[in-house]
Amino acid sequence: MVDNNRIEGAVEDVAGKVEEMAGYVTGDLGTRLEGKARQFAGKAQATYGKVADAVSKAASDVQKAAKRQPMPALLCAGVIGFFVGRLSSRPLVDLIRP
Repeated sequence: MVDNNRIEGAVEDVAGKVEEMAGYVTGDLGTRLEGKARQFAGKAQATYGKVADAVSKAASDVQKAAKRQPMPALLCAGVIGFFVGRLSSRPLVDLIRP
């Protein structure tokens, strides 16, 4: 499934390109810069959408693996929980000093 941010980002990027071209045609530097900024915002939004898709797919894959093999998944979750608990139970300064 494609994240809506990817689509909206692509639309914003194209709109920015059109705005930049309008700035070139009219000779308006402000319009050109606004178009560039809009393109940048569109690309950033599209990238966010790609990352969101990748995270969603990874979470889905982990969920499927946990359903297939629950014991290793429980073991991994327990180990991660143990270390997170250990790290959060002591001040960071104590972790740095031997």
